[in-house]
Amino acid sequence: MPALSDYRLRQLLLRSLPGAREAGTGANTKPILLEVPGMGLTRIYLWTTTPDRSTAGRPVGEHKAQIILPGTARGSRQHLLTGDITTALLGYSPVFGIFTAWQAERHSDSGYSKNLQFQEELMANAVAFGWAVGATRFTDAGPEVRVAFHPVHLYHYLRVLRDADASSLAGEARKAFFILNRPPRVPDPAVATGENPAQQERRRVMTARLQRDSAFSRNVAAQFGGACAVCGVQLSVTEGAHIIPVHDNRSTDDVWNGVCLCANHHRLYDNRILRITQDAVVQQNPEEVNVLRELGLFAGHETIVAPFLGRNLRLPGFYQTNEDFRQRFHSALRLMDIY
Repeated sequence: MPALSDYRLRQLLLRSLPGAREAGTGANTKPILLEVPGMGLTRIYLWTTTPDRSTAGRPVGEHKAQIILPGTARGSRQHLLTGDITTALLGYSPVFGIFTAWQAERHSDSGYSKNLQFQEELMANAVAFGWAVGATRFTDAGPEVRVAFHPVHLYHYLRVLRDADASSLAGEARKAFFILNRPPRVPDPAVATGENPAQQERRRVMTARLQRDSAFSRNVAAQFGGACAVCGVQLSVTEGAHIIPVHDNRSTDDVWNGVCLCANHHRLYDNRILRITQDAVVQQNPEEVNVLRELGLFAGHETIVAPFLGRNLRLPGFYQTNEDFRQRFHSALRLMDIY
């Protein structure tokens, strides 16, 4: 099964937790012990979450992380360490660019090579909103609440996890707690009485679009002459994309926090498949792209992504006329370049 290396997974964790430092001597992320500012010693298990291509009996649109602890013999049982300190059981999706989270204690005792499932819809909502809480699911060890979130919210997730565990919350009470304690700029997912699931999803998508569009999108597009800053296409198919995502409390609708992108490159940027460095150069993470190749999700790369790698981003109009905006533009790129 395609997977990111432990080196890359450790990078993702440490870059998503500024100020955290490794406290253990282990050589992998299964688990990794971190001293997290304001939290103390924290244990994190991290694997790669990829589409579930099983042919027998799995629902369409599920993803999975394949859990194998280092040194576990085939056919034996494996045990996660939980209970003594805050322990997170995570996956990272190179398809969506977000973390997936399960309840570690629900999987502390399992057979060799256990698969943990995750719904694609929940992951897509995390891309759009930054934070998404799934319906309570039942495991042999009890009810489980699963959460998906953008890397900028990893510290927030760990704090909410710590508090939920300290209060021994489970099932619907735990789900409500993760919804209530979502990051400040994530919209309220509460729905009107009588809405069916399709109406609920439509309303959520509309909320995300309203947050991203309107004056911000028009103003950013104007700074780039309506052309995609990556590929140069105009044709009225471009839109303003936030550099620091709108669900992050450091985000703003000022034009220096925006880049004009076509629909393809906007989606690739939001999913963190296409990166923009602090020096405004178009890049990607080769290891994550290799996983997409192994998953058979690579079609179109040679025309949509490859021709622009290593090229300078087309720059906004304010770049030469407003020193303050230019510096803020690069600061925003630098902030997101670490993840």
